Amino acid sequence: MHNNALLEKSLAVIKDLQAEDGGIAATPRNDAYPYVYPRDAVIMTTALNTVGEYERSKKFYRFLKGVVRPRGEFYQRYNEGMPYVSNEHELDVTPLVLSGVYDTYRKSGDRSFLEAMWGMVEECAYFTQSVIDVDAGLVFTTNSIHENRKLEEGFEIWVNSAAVKGLLDASRMAGALGHDDLKDAWQSSSRRLLARMIDRLYDEEQGAFIKVMRRSGEKVMAPDMAQLAPFYFGIYRDDGALARTLEHLRAALWNKSVGGFMRFRDFEIVDDWHWYTGGTAASWPFFTLWAARSYRDLGNREGEDACLVFLDSVLTDDLYIPEKVAPLDGYNKWKANELKFGDRTMNGVRKIESNAHKIRAPGYVCWACPLGWAHAEYVLLEKGERSRDYEVLQEGIPSVIKK
Repeated sequence: MHNNALLEKSLAVIKDLQAEDGGIAATPRNDAYPYVYPRDAVIMTTALNTVGEYERSKKFYRFLKGVVRPRGEFYQRYNEGMPYVSNEHELDVTPLVLSGVYDTYRKSGDRSFLEAMWGMVEECAYFTQSVIDVDAGLVFTTNSIHENRKLEEGFEIWVNSAAVKGLLDASRMAGALGHDDLKDAWQSSSRRLLARMIDRLYDEEQGAFIKVMRRSGEKVMAPDMAQLAPFYFGIYRDDGALARTLEHLRAALWNKSVGGFMRFRDFEIVDDWHWYTGGTAASWPFFTLWAARSYRDLGNREGEDACLVFLDSVLTDDLYIPEKVAPLDGYNKWKANELKFGDRTMNGVRKIESNAHKIRAPGYVCWACPLGWAHAEYVLLEKGERSRDYEVLQEGIPSVIKK
């Protein structure tokens, strides 16, 4: 189910989100996220690189070089390149930047770009190594992809998967520039981290990775789309585990009304109306596109098609993909319980209530539209290659903990 018009629109959306200074915003200025979120933007550069738009990606990483924090950390959000940020210590962001720089270098073949980025790369790799907990051998984070401490504080699967990938890519960049000692050190760190991830975050009984393990050792077993992270980053390969993960997520998180995947079950751990922007029972197109890629990897045409049928149902007439869609009654309940509307939230509210972007699904409203990350995931579904990093990483991991 290939849609050339949607592919072209997706690339146009991403390009339109890039400012003169190189920063790539998550949404247009008049919507919910008019800021540079490096997490989102790295995925967008990866999509741009699939069609040869390397100069745009390089411009973005030159922008990032100007806002990197001391010790090589990237924060979660930047306001037009200024040092105003929100959360620090969302520890997937820095290794994601490493992977984005490497993808841009590898696809463009521009050694001078890599040389210009090397100082930043070195700082980011050292920072990523430094946040690996000495005792657990895993990255401990307070927030991750959902940006919610209550749910994600601990040794979380998306953060650790990103760190494995980022350190591996850092080692490749070191090797390309002749820094063989760093190449070997960072590759070893990446492998050790993956080995510990498999040992501690893979649940034998479920036959899948878990979302998060608390410092106490408690495993959070609630279903979460982030359980696809090791496969998303291409650092782990086991078709049986992937199929079991998809089956588990489909049973728990597939929206039986409009279709598509929710990111986690409503209010299972997070029960804060103020935080849960957009209403209950929300389906997320970009997480659904993750699943579509995984179904495609497994050759499961039925599963992939179900994801794409959902996607088609929540497009706007302009072929924009929103961040999430929710039933109107759920949106109204959220609004009634919301305690405080900030300016950013009000941008999203105004877009919904002005009917600026009406989606095809009747009785549903959308939030943050268009979302650049969602459009990037569609490009990566149609144009992206499949990572085989697991072949490099799993060599040298003791067979006793291979699943």
